[in-house]
Amino acid sequence: MRQRVTWQIDFSGESRYYLASFPGDIPSLIQFFFNPAVLASSGSPYQWRQRRRSAPLFSREPLKQMNQDKIRVLVAEDEDGLRTTIAAWLGDEGFAVEQASNGLDAIRLVQSHDFDIALLDIKMPGVNGLEVLRFIKKNSTATDIVMMTAMSDVSMAVEAMKLGAKEYLSKPIDLEQLVPQLSSLIRKRDAEERIRQLQAEHTARLLYDLHNPISGLRQSIGYLVKGMAGTVSEHQKELLGYMTNSIDRVISLLTDMMDLTKLEAGRVRLNKGISNVADLVQEVAQEFRVPLQSKKIALDIHPEADLPTIEFDRQKIQQVLQNLLSTAVRVTPAQGAVVIHIRKVAMVMEEGQQPSDYVMVSVFNSGPGLTSEDLAVLFDRYRNPTGDGSEQRTNLGLIICQRIIEAHNGKIWAESEFGKGATFSFVIPIR
Repeated sequence: MRQRVTWQIDFSGESRYYLASFPGDIPSLIQFFFNPAVLASSGSPYQWRQRRRSAPLFSREPLKQMNQDKIRVLVAEDEDGLRTTIAAWLGDEGFAVEQASNGLDAIRLVQSHDFDIALLDIKMPGVNGLEVLRFIKKNSTATDIVMMTAMSDVSMAVEAMKLGAKEYLSKPIDLEQLVPQLSSLIRKRDAEERIRQLQAEHTARLLYDLHNPISGLRQSIGYLVKGMAGTVSEHQKELLGYMTNSIDRVISLLTDMMDLTKLEAGRVRLNKGISNVADLVQEVAQEFRVPLQSKKIALDIHPEADLPTIEFDRQKIQQVLQNLLSTAVRVTPAQGAVVIHIRKVAMVMEEGQQPSDYVMVSVFNSGPGLTSEDLAVLFDRYRNPTGDGSEQRTNLGLIICQRIIEAHNGKIWAESEFGKGATFSFVIPIR
């Protein structure tokens, strides 16, 4: 029975790797090195792949000089010989390679490293390649995924493409074509990223051009209200007040859109520092003291004792808290209640992971609550919650919160039963 063997050749301190199919006898291996043309000839019972290069057979000079910044590749394959062969081949060509012998190890590596490409075997013990694919698509969106599959797994490979894999390779892997295929993926990704950046820059300029004249208009109305252009009647002041409120809503919407554009274009970097989330919650709550008192809303804050300090961008998380508290004050009726809990929790974000520790902040409001239909579109950029119909609002603020929390490797969600208030929660990992 013909058996595929992975040979590692060590000659004068130089190592090269070959993938070959031999009956398993040593003479065949010897014949391969002294007369490889015999094995490559028509009708030969042996199949092999040899690196074609202008350099000597055992030279360390790479076939292709890669960029100074190495392309980072994860190779997840349970067959040790194939995995180490692919890793050695890519490493020799200038790639930075990490190896995982099973799906769970692959997930752990993705949690602790950033990869440009992940080569995943579909069938692995425990957590299979499709589960690793789902995890990467949710937690490491910048990673392109290539599946490796036997011919009998083609249907699973098609499923992987539907889940977001960029390509799939059939075994045995053609190592000669592997580097060009991966390099092509990187070039395509870089081109797409450039297009997204140009679109974001154009959108940002457009929003900025809209924001400036509208802000100037609001300032002019303020001069009119103060009587700087002549006496203004009470009725005129009332009309100017309506105009100011409308302009304020437009300015707020434009500001949200500019923030979201920056976040999605990756132009906002997190400025992380070690701090206590409970202290930040107390600070932000003070900003809402006046509106809470004017509506006679009771605010209760319950921080858990001995909360650990964690690493996060204080300004960005402050923005999230301001958004959630602003929403709570707006929807809570007079003499209602807003309750904030800050505590340490253990959560499993994805199937197959071990529980991890997080700090969770929950903001409850005793407003009208949300329907199941509204909950489903709450973080959807292209659809807005219908609400009770009394006012039309966008959910851009919540989407910005989601982008900020996800940039911290956390999660944000909402829970509600219509007529019984709503709770908005987010978690940030404890490192």
